[in-house]
Formats: sequence, C-alpha cells, structure tokens
Amino acid sequence: MSLQFIVDGLLTGSMIGLGAIGVTLTYSILRFSNFAHGDFMAWGTYATLAVVSAIGATFGKVAPIGPLSFGWPLLVALVVGMAFTALLALLLDKVLFSRLRSQGQAIIVVMASFGASMALRSLLEFTFTSRPTYFSRAIQIAMPVGFGIRITPDQIALLA
Repeated sequence: MSLQFIVDGLLTGSMIGLGAIGVTLTYSILRFSNFAHGDFMAWGTYATLAVVSAIGATFGKVAPIGPLSFGWPLLVALVVGMAFTALLALLLDKVLFSRLRSQGQAIIVVMASFGASMALRSLLEFTFTSRPTYFSRAIQIAMPVGFGIRITPDQIALLA
C-alpha cells in the first residue's frame, strides 16, 4: 500500500472531520442531531467564494502568499464566511429550533432540521446554481516530500 493513499485519506478526513466535530458539538450542547449542519458549511463556503470574487473584482489579481495558490483575499473571505455561517446558524436556531426545543419533543426538532436542510440546500442551488465553482483555477504541482509522497503547499496549509 502506498503512503500516498494515507496522506490523501488524512487530507480528506481532515475536511470531513471538521464537519463531524461541529455535528458532535451541536448534539452534545443542544441534544439533537442537526441535519442542516452540512448545509451551513456549504452556505459558508459559497459566502467565502462570493467575498473572494468581490475582492477580485475590486482589486484585480492579487499575488499569492508564498508558495500557496491564494492571497490575502481568501483569508479575509474565510473570516467573513465563518461569521456568515455562525449568523445563519444562530438565526435558524432563534427562528426555528429554539421554539421547537421548548416543546420538549426531540423528534420534532430533528425533523425540522431535516426540513431546514432541504430548504437551505434548495435555496443554495437556486442562488448559486449547481455548476461546480472553484476558488482558484491555478494548477499546483505536488512537491515530493519523501517516501513516495507528493503534496501541494495548499494541502500542507489545510493540514496546519
């Protein structure tokens, strides 16, 4: 078995793990499984993409940071995207989940989160279409780091 598979699995698992940590925290604090959690992540990603596009349209092409494929616009957009995601989650909790939690029926809250998930996903697809969109079209060459493993600078930044 190639060590490259393990590195690729760690990279993919780190992204999935962030979502899993959020679902676990939500369940441990609020005591319900929020099926809309992944859709919150998707909305945050698209908000980040919209901010990066707006900064790019305003300032033009920005030099990348060191060997990475992105510059300061992505860092600013990440902060905005995280804030947007938090506000969206808090708004949905205030409008929907907190009212249902006060009734004491956990299954109702879970079903409402499933409905909210479908609504958020449909609204996202309606707003941004279902075509793939990318933060960068730059192709990075993976650097050999030893033991037959190749990794890009962006992937190293992701793991950090």
